[in-house]
Amino acid sequence: MYNRTVGGTYKTNGRDDLKKKTYWYKIDNAGKIFPAISSSGRSNVFRLSFYLDDVVDPKTLEAAVNSVLPRFDVFAVQMKSGLFWNYFAENKHPFTVEEEPSQTCRYFKSAKNNGYLFKVYTLANKVTLETFHAISDGTGALHFLKSIVYRYFRLQGHEIDHEEKILSELPYSKKESMDMFVANYDKALVKNLREETAYHLNGERFSRHWNLLLKISLETPSFLAHVKSTYNATLTQYVCALIAFAIVNETDDFIHQKKPIKMFIPVNLRPYFNAVTLRNFSLFIKATYPSDKRTWTFEDMLAIAKESFKDQLDKEKLQQRLSSNVGFEKKLMLRILPLFLKNIAFKIGYNILGDSISTSSLSNLGIIDLPSGMKDRVLDVDFANGGYGLTTTMASYGSKTNIIINSSLKDTSIINFIVSFLVREGLDLTLDTNYREGYDEIL
Repeated sequence: MYNRTVGGTYKTNGRDDLKKKTYWYKIDNAGKIFPAISSSGRSNVFRLSFYLDDVVDPKTLEAAVNSVLPRFDVFAVQMKSGLFWNYFAENKHPFTVEEEPSQTCRYFKSAKNNGYLFKVYTLANKVTLETFHAISDGTGALHFLKSIVYRYFRLQGHEIDHEEKILSELPYSKKESMDMFVANYDKALVKNLREETAYHLNGERFSRHWNLLLKISLETPSFLAHVKSTYNATLTQYVCALIAFAIVNETDDFIHQKKPIKMFIPVNLRPYFNAVTLRNFSLFIKATYPSDKRTWTFEDMLAIAKESFKDQLDKEKLQQRLSSNVGFEKKLMLRILPLFLKNIAFKIGYNILGDSISTSSLSNLGIIDLPSGMKDRVLDVDFANGGYGLTTTMASYGSKTNIIINSSLKDTSIINFIVSFLVREGLDLTLDTNYREGYDEIL
């Protein structure tokens, strides 16, 4: 268990880990833009959910969150506005667990959340963590949720060995809160990176910022065996190509204009740079499909995905991208701009260089590894991303791989194509959705 003592010392398993009593730090390179561009229509919030083997007790869950929160100084923060930049400062307020709302990944104001930039929800047997992307990415949030649920089980009286897989039970390291973008910045690698405008999905959208979620669950062994034996590809490459293939087949204007389909895939940089930070540390790679090709096969699109991954998943190229991104924020003209002018610049820049350069995104959190004592108690794991248009996420836990498609578009033809394609491939799958008949009429 964790106990906070005078002077900011924490005790874990009989060992003292010295932490600062108070702290503040700059928002990392990837997180700086989110406070400026986020709104009810574009929340930049993502979700992780654990389904437990029993109905969740909200009070015990709330106690678990407040128990582990001091260990995670990346999450135990509130955002404040300086003259030139937003920054994070320590947050000592109690945290409150809420009942899960019907709208997923919704925008929320931290001032109404005791200053915190994350939410913890419960509904029946589900524990959900929704995180504002300014503070962390999927890997950091997963560590936090695993610790919350582990502590919840312990507070319920279950004796579970953490097997060094639960961060709250391990000594604190300052490396967890390092800005690894700055740490790996190399001025010599800075280049002006240009991106062409991408094809966009258009159509009527649900009102009230409601998004349709479809969860596709597949048996990982058979899914993986099929993709490897038939296509010699990874699951991420396969799903990336499938989304692009569905867009080509279910849109009637793509081949009549000059903008390519650009699939953006975030890459966890920690393995490439030996990092353990809980802050944002990922970059996008992309697969680009030109519009001048009139006839596409799935194999054509998969070949592009495979070549793109092979070319861009290179440490030197990733570091060049990283350095170029950090180099932009180090430009004198940007640094001396007051914060309110920076926010205007970020909004304009995102509209020009951010949202406009991507057609859709795919994020794969990978394999969720839990201590053996938790595996029978955690039945399933969801990972979903709030987005504008169509976003897709993946996570594998136990014997299942879950693909979740999040769409603000009322037209479901692309989603239907993806499901039909998987069925034609001979894959067994189950579906779940938050959509109900008539939603397209009332929303």
